[in-house]
Amino acid sequence: MDHVQLSDHVVLLRGTDGGAYPYGNPIRVHGGQTTVQIDASLDQTDCAADLVLLSHYHEDHVVGLGEIAAPVMAHRRDLAATASWDEFRRAMNVPEGAIGEELRREFRWSERPDATAFDDDTVIDVGGGVRIHVVPLPGHTAGHSGFFVEPDGVFFTADVDLSSFGPVYADLGSTLPDVRTSLARCAQIEAAVYTTFHHKGPYTDRERYLADLAVHEAALDRREQRIRELLDHHAPVAKELVGRGVVFRVGGRRPWYADAMEEATIAAHLEEIL
Repeated sequence: MDHVQLSDHVVLLRGTDGGAYPYGNPIRVHGGQTTVQIDASLDQTDCAADLVLLSHYHEDHVVGLGEIAAPVMAHRRDLAATASWDEFRRAMNVPEGAIGEELRREFRWSERPDATAFDDDTVIDVGGGVRIHVVPLPGHTAGHSGFFVEPDGVFFTADVDLSSFGPVYADLGSTLPDVRTSLARCAQIEAAVYTTFHHKGPYTDRERYLADLAVHEAALDRREQRIRELLDHHAPVAKELVGRGVVFRVGGRRPWYADAMEEATIAAHLEEIL
């Protein structure tokens, strides 16, 4: 992994393909004699940290947690899915059998029942005057969180990844109103550096960051518009609208999770529309 110094106390661990899924870009925060790592990734073979903070429980953020000796913290609403494979599968709607086992092998997924909880207002005192503030960004998962590092002014937006594909909100605890609130919160926060877990950034130009955030958010309107077009000819039933270009392009590549993800996404929009 490439190590990119973002500020005096923060290093970005840039993964393969710029951290595009299934890879990612964790960060390490150093203060005093302590190192805190935010998220783990597929490229990482070791984690020389005193504490690991998780932005959320998805497989690409918790790679090899069972191999990491350091204590782990996750948001209280995401804690169960970090501690238990059954809860992880339930939250993400991962099917039993070959797909689930392949996911478990590829990401070296392991339970961390010893993980402890942080909350929306938690502040981690790293040492040496360095603090990590939890920034609640629910919607992607119920407990999805960003982190703001002081005094450096680094904002880690996690899976608010600023991609043109748009937000993902298909888990058991995901809600579209939470996504909208979290995107608004990301726009409000002023930082010296903005960085995501996947392939975009780091940004030191706030205007460029806001422009990419707007493109990311525009996917919500694009999906809603497509659903409204489909409702002219189809019943307002999410399952019947899957595969018709709401999230994934018609005729394009559809990963194993595409149908379930698209159905959950459409259902969230139908709830608002109806």
